[in-house]
Amino acid sequence: MNSTTLAPRAGAVPEPLVDIASISSRLFWLVRNSMSGAAAGLHLPTTVFTRFGDAVAARDAIDETPPLLDHPQGLCRLHDDVIVDGVGPGRVNWIHPSGDVRVELARHPGSAEFYPVAAIRRAVAPRPRFEHEVVPVGLREANLVVERLHRRLGKVQGHKFAVGLRRVADQELDGVAVCARPVARHLDDGLTAEVRRVAVDPSVTNGCTKLLGAVAKAASAMGYRRLVTYTAEGEGGASLYAAGWDPIGRSAGGHWGSVRRPREAGSDEGRKVVWVKVLRGGFHERACRWT
Repeated sequence: MNSTTLAPRAGAVPEPLVDIASISSRLFWLVRNSMSGAAAGLHLPTTVFTRFGDAVAARDAIDETPPLLDHPQGLCRLHDDVIVDGVGPGRVNWIHPSGDVRVELARHPGSAEFYPVAAIRRAVAPRPRFEHEVVPVGLREANLVVERLHRRLGKVQGHKFAVGLRRVADQELDGVAVCARPVARHLDDGLTAEVRRVAVDPSVTNGCTKLLGAVAKAASAMGYRRLVTYTAEGEGGASLYAAGWDPIGRSAGGHWGSVRRPREAGSDEGRKVVWVKVLRGGFHERACRWT
């Protein structure tokens, strides 16, 4: 301050301007002492807190309030795994009734940092490990699994390759997918393969999708450009959608037998939904070739 003109010097900070953190700290102690009945002998701390964590840590040193098991806003529970935005994962080790949360960071064991409630979100639970592995299988072994697990159809006469889902614990097969030449003659161009059977134990989560993905990778590595398969009209095809297949129409249906070559009607006859997965080439090639 200029003693002659009583005007502030150029570039100087006005004296009435006090740091916001200092005001918050003093207000906190003022309210706390007044609520505890000690307003007569009010004592303001000389320390100026510039961080939210320092102010809460000072309160924690004299506050004997036991921690809560659940956050007042339902944000988290004590010892929950959380994510601090911009910082990383951690674990809640203290919840105050006011809503303050103290987090022990995973990368700094033993730490006890306070963070704003808006920056804390519940961590997503880790997904369980998939207890199966994809393995190649022979036709005989695949047919045994098909006859045991498939809902409607039986074994396959021939194939190009087959993959299976084998349990890591006891090496037992819980599902197979069999790939062969297309049954329809006009699709058998040497670059198209047909998924003839997919049979998976119902207890295996996402087993069909995993097998279809493995078949696509294997067929693409062998040089195939597209895959085709069929489902009954009453089936939803959720696994095919999840594996990136597209329904392109319905087959004509009909009976395999003829006058010169009579055959018994099978359970797999009739109109079916045709699904295609393009392994190489763009949408234009698929539209021209399959529509």
